[in-house]
This record gives sequence, structure tokens and C-alpha cells, in this order.
Amino acid sequence: MSSAFFGLDLGLRALQANQAAMDVANHNVANANTEGFSRQNVALETTVPYTIPAMNALTGAGQIGTGVVVGSIERARDGFLDLQFRNEVATKQEAQVAQNALEEVEAIFNEPSDSGISALFGEFFRSWGDLANDPSDSSARATVVQKSITLTNAFNRTADQLTKIQNNLDGQVDLAVTDANSLAGQLATLNKQIVQAEVGGKRANDFRDRRDLLLDKLSELTPVVSTENADGSVDVTIGGHAYITGSAVDGLTAVAGGGGLLEVRFASDNALVSLTGGELKGLVDTRDLKLPSYMASLDGIASSMITAVNGLHATGFAVDGSTGRAFFTGTDASSVTVNPALIADTKLIGAASAAGQQGNSGVALSIAQLRTSLNPSLDSAYGSLIAKLGVDAQSSRALYENQTVLVQVLDRRRQSVSGVSLDEEAVHLLRYQRAFEAAARVITANDEMLDKLINGTGIVGR
Repeated sequence: MSSAFFGLDLGLRALQANQAAMDVANHNVANANTEGFSRQNVALETTVPYTIPAMNALTGAGQIGTGVVVGSIERARDGFLDLQFRNEVATKQEAQVAQNALEEVEAIFNEPSDSGISALFGEFFRSWGDLANDPSDSSARATVVQKSITLTNAFNRTADQLTKIQNNLDGQVDLAVTDANSLAGQLATLNKQIVQAEVGGKRANDFRDRRDLLLDKLSELTPVVSTENADGSVDVTIGGHAYITGSAVDGLTAVAGGGGLLEVRFASDNALVSLTGGELKGLVDTRDLKLPSYMASLDGIASSMITAVNGLHATGFAVDGSTGRAFFTGTDASSVTVNPALIADTKLIGAASAAGQQGNSGVALSIAQLRTSLNPSLDSAYGSLIAKLGVDAQSSRALYENQTVLVQVLDRRRQSVSGVSLDEEAVHLLRYQRAFEAAARVITANDEMLDKLINGTGIVGR
């Protein structure tokens, strides 16, 4: 037979369990808008019954339950969705970085427009055609010089701005490495806190939420693989190389490579980090692959123009009969300029194909025809550059837009699992409140019974 105080103990356990359940529901409501928070669920369990079947057990109709206890408080979380989300958000960030950089490059080339290199090519060659029509016209010679200066300035400016974008991306690599190491340090600290908090078998739910949020943010910078250990800590690797092991971090470093641009390496062994996605890969690929491709194409176009025009101009004769002068100086887009001697005296332009022949403009005409006579033509080569840039930019833009939608879908799925529904929590609060009130009534009833037993027995006849 159970103790007379058995009901009080049972009621007390019910009060404590339902109070804990209400506290968890309150915690959920309080953090409904907290970034990274996962809804917490209470698992209520029956306590050990009053008698356990055995040879020497008390006789009776059966076991008598002793009440309820909070078995566990668990997060509502789907690890597979977390893995999918982190993989896709890494691709999204890679595409976004490339898209932003390529949009800057498109703005620099500014095609099609009246100030773009394509339009300036047209003005440059037309000015030579006008000079060929009237080689004695000093204003036509001045126009050739002016249009040439405008064209070379456009080459110089474009090359300089492309270099600035490349250097800016290089600086962003350094910042991204710093951000990654900061996140890794916080993750290592949380690992230590979680291990300490879970020694007694409890779940450090809020610490785990914070850790998952940091893993989400780290995945934006570079894809990571996280593996949970038996003690609750997680080990994180990048490209198969250990990055976080328990509370220890093998930091990333950004060091100057052979070309002067930063390389991302592990601090412990100087191993090159394998970048397979994320912001860092977008920065490095755009800086090292796409931009150099555009810069090389622009330099190739400038070099072809310099070589072709100088080759013809060197055979031409100036008004004073002199010959052999280069029209352009420099070798590429960043260094090309008009020969200072021609800027100072336009009569030195070698427009004639023979000396002493008034009205001869054979060289000027040949230069004017270079626009279409070169194979490939300057227009064609430049058009191919702009087309490639357009395709790359559109590809990055489309990938970013697609990944944005995919990440949003995955995030909604994660929220459907982990998010807090205020309506549901209100129902839970009401249910636990009713159970709490019922437990209080159980205690009251048992108190009245004990009062009668203690104070009302043994006084018959008094």
C-alpha cells in the first residue's frame, strides 16, 4: 500500500513538470524572432512506478504510477536540411560575388555607348579617312591626334579600372579570411561551452542553435563539413583539411603568392586551401580567372592596334618629308599613348606614301582601312570581348537568382521544422496551464485528506 503522503509527492511532480513545460513554451515565444533559434520541445515521461514486479513485491492489483517528470528538452532540427542549406548558400554567395564584380566591369566598358571604346574606334578611323580625303587640312590632322588621344585615354582608363577591381577583390579576400577565422574562434568557444554544459547528460540547446547559426555564416564564405563528436563538440573541415577540432582552430592566412595576389592557406602547414564554393571562391576565381582574361583581351586589342598603325605610319611621310616615326608609344592598354612629337606638331603625321607629293594620302587611307582589313578586325576582337563579358555576367546573374530562390525554399523548409508558431505555443501554454491547475487541485485534495486523517481521527465521542 502506498504512503498517505503519496498523493502530495505525485502532485508536486506534476506541478514541477508542467511548470517546466510552460517555461519552455515561454522561451519559444520569447525567441520567435531570434535569428537561428530552434523551437524546443518538452518530452514528458512517467516516473518509476511505486512497485516493480518481483518475487518479493507487494501484492495488489498492479503497479501504481508515481507521476511525471521532464525526460528531455530537445531542439526541433533537421540535420539533412541544414546540410542542403549550407551547400546551396555557398554556391549562392559565390555567384553573388562574381555577379557584383562583373557588373562593375560592364559599367567600366559601358557598351554600347557613345563613350565606349567601340564608338571611339569608329571616330578614330573616320578621322584618318577625313585626313586621307584632304591631307593638307591642318584641322584634319589635329582631329586625328585628338581622336587618337581620346581612344588611348579610354584604353588607359579601362585597364586602370580593371586593375583596381582586381586589387579590390584581393582586399576582400583578406577580409573574408579574417571573418572566417573570427567565426571559427567563436565556434571553438561554443564547442567548449557545449561539452561543459552537456557533461550531465542535458542538451545545451541555445548553445547549439548559436553554433548552427555560425556554421551557416561560415558556409557563406566557404563550404565546410561538420562532424559531431560523442561529447557534443563538432569538428569542421575545409576541403578535407581540419579547420576546427574541438576547441582548437587551425587558422586561415592570406599570404602573397607568386603574382603578388593573396593566396588562402592554413596556418599550421601552409597548405593551400581547396576552395570549392562560397564567397572566397567567387572572389579568387573572379580575380584570378575572369578579370585577367578580360585584361589580356583588352591588351591584345591595344597591341594589335599599336602594331598595325605603327607599321603603316612608319612607312609614311610627314609634310617635311621625314619618315620612320611611330604613331603610338607603349605596348598594351595601360601604356598606349600618342607619340608626343605628333601631339606637339601634327605636320609630322606620316599621311603620305611618298615624299614630296602634294595630296598624297596613301598611308592615311591604309590606316583608315585597318578597321576592317585586320584579321580579326579590331571591331570583331573587341566585340568578342564584350560578348564574353556579357555571357559571363548573365551566367553569374542567372545562377545567383536561381540560388537565391533555392536557398529561400530550403530556409522555409527549415523554418517549417524549427520555427516557432505563436498559435501552437499558445495552445501548449493553455494545455500545460490546465494540467498545472489540475495538479494543484490534486495537492489540495490530498492536503484536505491528510488534515482529516491527522486532525479528525482518534477523537470519537469527544
